[in-house]
Amino acid sequence: MSYETDQRIKNYLDTNQLSREQLCRSVLALDNRFSDVRPRHPRGGPDGGRDIEAIYRNDHVAFGAVGFVNQANDSKEQKKTITEKFKEDLNSALSADKKPEVFVFFTNINLTIGEKNQLIDKAKAHGMIHCEIIDRERIRISLDSPDGFSIRFQHLNIPLSEEEQASFFAKWGDDIQSVISTGFQRVENTLNRILFFQEASSTLSHLTLSIELNQKYAAEEIGHFRLFCFLYLKEPKNKILSVLFGRTDRSNRMMEDVAADFTEQESGIKYGIGGGQWEQIIDIEDEEQEYTKVGSSSSIGMDHVEFIPIQYSKDSLIRNPDSLTLRDIDEAMLLPFCNKSLAEKIKAIHIYSNGYKIKELSPSDIEIDLTEFDPEIPVVFSEDELKDPWARVRPAGGFSSFNIEFFDETPKRMFMPKQTENSLEGKKS
Repeated sequence: MSYETDQRIKNYLDTNQLSREQLCRSVLALDNRFSDVRPRHPRGGPDGGRDIEAIYRNDHVAFGAVGFVNQANDSKEQKKTITEKFKEDLNSALSADKKPEVFVFFTNINLTIGEKNQLIDKAKAHGMIHCEIIDRERIRISLDSPDGFSIRFQHLNIPLSEEEQASFFAKWGDDIQSVISTGFQRVENTLNRILFFQEASSTLSHLTLSIELNQKYAAEEIGHFRLFCFLYLKEPKNKILSVLFGRTDRSNRMMEDVAADFTEQESGIKYGIGGGQWEQIIDIEDEEQEYTKVGSSSSIGMDHVEFIPIQYSKDSLIRNPDSLTLRDIDEAMLLPFCNKSLAEKIKAIHIYSNGYKIKELSPSDIEIDLTEFDPEIPVVFSEDELKDPWARVRPAGGFSSFNIEFFDETPKRMFMPKQTENSLEGKKS
């Protein structure tokens, strides 16, 4: 391709100065000594001897000028024309308010080493610390290298041979694939974020915190357990300041409408599980702002335990307009707490809501705080049960609580909705 490239540069876009400048700017950008390569006048026109601006070796201001002739043939007359053009552009560059320290001159005339050195000496005599003369041969070498194949194709319309394609993709294939993948990933991430914030305005159907244990345990190894969580909102919503929710053994423990004494039930996660949830409502006249129960549950026990979920939910057949929305828990603080023996078995914490995974806390994110602590929650536990003391699950690094931050992290949708099919389209009724 060397001969064809040389001939195309000789006669490249006669009279089209803008296209010539774009070609030379692309060639200069291939040189890693130059950065921030940009046009002086993006759409062409008078530029005061500064067709191109750049930074040389991350420190020095560089100006570039383009001196092409029509139908280049390397004659003495054309070389004389180029020499005068060089002097003109150099003087114009030196008259700029921001004087350059480096001057680069592009030409489609081939110059000898001696001719180049004469021009370089002129530039240095005027105070330039560095000068580059990039003639037709240097442009050709750049364009016939794997780095320049795409520029050559774009500006000179010279296709790549099979050998050139092989060398091009050997060098740039992985980078191209990475750019494509990254681009698609960014688009997908943006769409996922838009979808989440659209759906975040929906009523909070549930907030589920599920602790994952460090192995699968037999129920007898867990025995009595209690797992609760405080959720403190960033600002009150529908008079709700904070929420408390959790589960413990003995299914009737929090069932107020059950006459039987829960202590008559056998203790342990194997024999039954009870759950409850409370809201702290702002009341200007009541400074205590105690928790009000808004729900309870009971369920059978578990023979083997690997996950223990707790949930706050006010979902019902009729939607309550005064309920929290998913967006309302943005910037909320979470403080899980449980009995010590359970805390020591925690591997990770998973938080879900409205079909989204809100947060995942790995072992490195979690610290167990065994400092004496009484949560003063509205649930009764026996003295024997409380011999296994309370423990708080805190963030690693000394922070007091976990935060839900939609600004920093987009929750992951756990499934995508199905597309409704019109299977009867085109069929007669």
